[in-house]
Amino acid sequence: MEPCSDQFPDTDHFYAEIDGDAATIVILAICCLLVAGCIGIFIEELVFLQRHYYGNEVKVIKLATLLGLYPVTIITSLIALLVPSSTILVDLVASCYLSVCFYTFVTLSINYFGGEEKMLEILANDKIQRSTPPCCCCCCCILKPAKLTKSGLLFFKLCSLQVSVVRPLLLFIAAVLWTDGKYTKGLDGSTSYLFITIVTVISTMFSMYGTMVIFRASKLHLKQFDLALKYMSFKLLLIISNMQSIIFGILAIFDLPACIGTRGPKVRGSYIHHGVLVLETFLLALLARKAYRKDDNDIKGPITDAEAAGFGPEDVIVNNGLRQNGTNTIQEVSVASSKDISGHGYHSYDNPGAEFNDSSNEAYDTETERSEPVDLKDIVT
Repeated sequence: MEPCSDQFPDTDHFYAEIDGDAATIVILAICCLLVAGCIGIFIEELVFLQRHYYGNEVKVIKLATLLGLYPVTIITSLIALLVPSSTILVDLVASCYLSVCFYTFVTLSINYFGGEEKMLEILANDKIQRSTPPCCCCCCCILKPAKLTKSGLLFFKLCSLQVSVVRPLLLFIAAVLWTDGKYTKGLDGSTSYLFITIVTVISTMFSMYGTMVIFRASKLHLKQFDLALKYMSFKLLLIISNMQSIIFGILAIFDLPACIGTRGPKVRGSYIHHGVLVLETFLLALLARKAYRKDDNDIKGPITDAEAAGFGPEDVIVNNGLRQNGTNTIQEVSVASSKDISGHGYHSYDNPGAEFNDSSNEAYDTETERSEPVDLKDIVT
């Protein structure tokens, strides 16, 4: 290879150069130990999840997917250190896995609420902040705070989901171009690299936006689940991995760090970036372990206004009949247990012996009609 080349060396040239370089060999050995430690932490976390969430496979898969971000990132970084010529490929793999974690985090937050319907009911009185980073923080006049609707929740979920489709597709195209020698990383790289990078950044920003909106709307209601700490460990890895890559790309333009042998500034910058990323990922894995190592089964989730008033999830409001009382219209409400629903007949919550039928539009039996009408506002308050 030529001296100070920007091409990643193969293993023959790379190990011939570092032969006798004690500092590089020690750094590689430390990185191997950190990777082994991160994998051990992940295995221990899987055992913890299986022990405490046995039978709840959906939750185990979501938590394991988010926790798997750290071993995937640290392993791909180590491969980039040991086999420099595979740097672009392993970066694509790590980036692809990261994109899946956006939507997984959103669905985990909804799961903590108890589902979409309960989430919307709990957040019914809250106005969510839509002008959030990274792409809409300057749209305060246009995106004013508003209540979260079912269509709004779907939109934010799609924002988080689209990167899981767009980014792997773009990275697959990048991998194909790379094998053909038409995909070169760097600010002065090939046209295909610039185009794919721009589209990937836009897709990632929209995904971060959808995830950020859901997180900000949920963090106060889900603080008992350490949602902020979970999000912090996930977001920090995203910021660190991308910012470091950009910084070393800029430094390479100014021939920093200086070339050694056949390794030019771009190659050496990438090598330092992945070495530092191994250490940072290991520390973030410890932070994630603290955030996720909690038995959520013992934690009570947020409740709705109806549950706060003393009605359980199985209680439903039925028989919204209208009775004229002079010039005023009074809405009568009967609360019935869903356990007592049989066909079209219902039983009163306060008087199980009384029955009524919703198809006949008749209110109650004689005993129930003598009772005072119950106002819905009184029940909720």
